[in-house]
Amino acid sequence: MIKGLLSKSLTLFSAVALLSNVLVPAVSAQEEAELNADLQYWSSYNETEPQAQVLQQAGEAFMELNPGVTIEFTFNGRDNSTLLPTAVQSGQEIHMYDANAVNIVNHFSNTNLDLTSYFEEAYPTTDGTAYIDYTMPAMVDLANQLGEGSLYYVPMNPQAFVFMYNKAIFEELQLEIPTTWDEFLEVSQAIKDAGYTPLTTDPNYSTGIFGYYLQRLKGQDWVYELVNDTTYEMWSDPAVLEAAQAIETLATNGYYAENVGTVQFPQAQQEFVLMENIAMYLNGTWMPGEVKDSMSDEFQFGQFAFPSVEGGVDDNSYLAYSSYGIGINQANTEEETLAAFNFATFVNTTEQDQAMVSVAQAVPVDPNNEFPESLQDMEGIFENVSGNYVSQTAIATNSDNSQIIRSAMINLISGATNAEEFIAEIQNAGQ
Repeated sequence: MIKGLLSKSLTLFSAVALLSNVLVPAVSAQEEAELNADLQYWSSYNETEPQAQVLQQAGEAFMELNPGVTIEFTFNGRDNSTLLPTAVQSGQEIHMYDANAVNIVNHFSNTNLDLTSYFEEAYPTTDGTAYIDYTMPAMVDLANQLGEGSLYYVPMNPQAFVFMYNKAIFEELQLEIPTTWDEFLEVSQAIKDAGYTPLTTDPNYSTGIFGYYLQRLKGQDWVYELVNDTTYEMWSDPAVLEAAQAIETLATNGYYAENVGTVQFPQAQQEFVLMENIAMYLNGTWMPGEVKDSMSDEFQFGQFAFPSVEGGVDDNSYLAYSSYGIGINQANTEEETLAAFNFATFVNTTEQDQAMVSVAQAVPVDPNNEFPESLQDMEGIFENVSGNYVSQTAIATNSDNSQIIRSAMINLISGATNAEEFIAEIQNAGQ
């Protein structure tokens, strides 16, 4: 116990030291520019969150490098998406902000500046390379997709919805990472035969496997149509039945944890790291950060992409992923915009980005930085990405029926209903 506490204390000390001693890369004459601006930065992080602490440290380091710039932070937490548009409309000066990438594009569309031309320039921390060629390609692709050909934010803190797995169980049983649904079933059976629990979930993430399976089979646009079909006739499509039957197989084979019908968030993920007898959990890359205070020093996280399904239109290179991002107000002066974009690149490069990785257990966007130990497998997954799905899949995007689908899914995975009854439950509740 003392050894574990000492290890965690040393880790925390190292992280604090990293924040306090940020290394500043040399600035080439080509990229050196004198910046002058007083910036107001509104953030979707709470002041006590580690991401906010990194942003503040980065701000202090940036202002020291650029004496003509001041940055004042306002940490609004998740209410930022509703507070910021109102504040801007009322005339309050806000020069830059952060939020989930989808929220930036959807909620701040009247505020966002098109940053495409700024991405094509080199900055002091990009080694003479244009920023668009420097940062993680998958994140630029996502920003370009969300912006319909334009870039409206600087990606920060990438996130992905993947299978988290206990590496100790996989290594003990000498299991290969499944890349197809049939392989996934074989792995699940081998785990069960060895006396372990193959899967767990909770209401927050219960629809994920169903949503992923359907999108592998029919594509994301089709699933969007499904969840927005007010007649619920699309739920009679054979593809829905196939996906539901796939989930029913997991339930009837006994692959889910026994308490899956009653467990509530965050109990399942705590049990995942505390009991160490559960092998897989479809969750987000944010999970290791959420459970880091609960898990032992010996626990090893692994990740793998949701498997391909037979006859599907998308393979396992399509990933449900997103990121946070930093947007810049189109009402800024050119001086304010230059200072804001320089700061955004500063946050997401070199030691600043590594500080975010170390303190917040985040995925780096700077290709020169190392992934956290708990997310090592994500480097290969992101390198293999060929297409983007919305976070947690389109099955959960309609707030009008997401709770209906979730409730029916809990009944299905707990064995209370079968695939046909699952579909009927959704259609009856929605009509």
